[in-house]
Amino acid sequence: MPFLGPKALKKYLSTESVITDGSGNNSFKEERVEEAAYALSLGSEAYRTDNKDRKIELLDEKSRTVEINPGQFTLLMTDEYLCIPKDKLAFISIKAKQKLKGLINVSGFHVDPGFQGKLLFSVYNAGPSTITLETKKPYFLIWFAYLNEEASDEDAYNATKNHHQGQKTIPLEYVDALKRGDIASPSTLLELIKGQSTLIDSKIKETERKYFNLDYFYKLIIGLLIAIFIRGLFIGFGITDHTGKIASQDSTINQINRKIEVLEKKSLTLNQVDSIVKQVIQKHNAKK
Repeated sequence: MPFLGPKALKKYLSTESVITDGSGNNSFKEERVEEAAYALSLGSEAYRTDNKDRKIELLDEKSRTVEINPGQFTLLMTDEYLCIPKDKLAFISIKAKQKLKGLINVSGFHVDPGFQGKLLFSVYNAGPSTITLETKKPYFLIWFAYLNEEASDEDAYNATKNHHQGQKTIPLEYVDALKRGDIASPSTLLELIKGQSTLIDSKIKETERKYFNLDYFYKLIIGLLIAIFIRGLFIGFGITDHTGKIASQDSTINQINRKIEVLEKKSLTLNQVDSIVKQVIQKHNAKK
């Protein structure tokens, strides 16, 4: 199953209506032949899974680009309408320049003999940055290989068995399927993790703040209790000291009273002595 080389490809596509505008007119451009492949361009429709409107985006002169964010799927449609002959099998891919940015084709890698319509690419951005594509610019490659025999009408791709036959717009069934939920992409999961981490951090800070306030309150209460206890001790010591002073004063008064009693006793003795002295003097005078 040989592939068409550059010269054979140019000759074949220029004479056969394989690359068309959808109306049967040949839209082949020789400058689009790259080595042994033909470069197909991005058409006027795209659907992104993170589109807030959840609608197919139309690309035109006013809005020429589509931005594919990291971790998101996008449906892209070619601008060219293909008519694959029944004796050919085509292989498709994305240009290496976009692949190296992280853009991956997940929709398939070949086009069956007998297919007619615009190609629908389902791509995924596995890179770390947004990938921007512009309408009418060539991003896809197609190769043609000979079959050793032509496929019959029954075996070839046809409208009876294949609903993509004749497609010119993005089928709504794929759009509806991608609308059903959030894409569990690494970037989406990372955002969710960051959000939960922020929430947890705020909860921890709030808990720490409450703990700090409660700890401060407990310390304040303990400090007040200690101050009251120490004050009570000092007051107790002051009462004891005052009581001791009163007791000391009482003891002194008792001592003074005892001394007075002694003096009173002594004063009685002196009176007696004075009486005796008087008697002696009287006797002495009488003898004279």
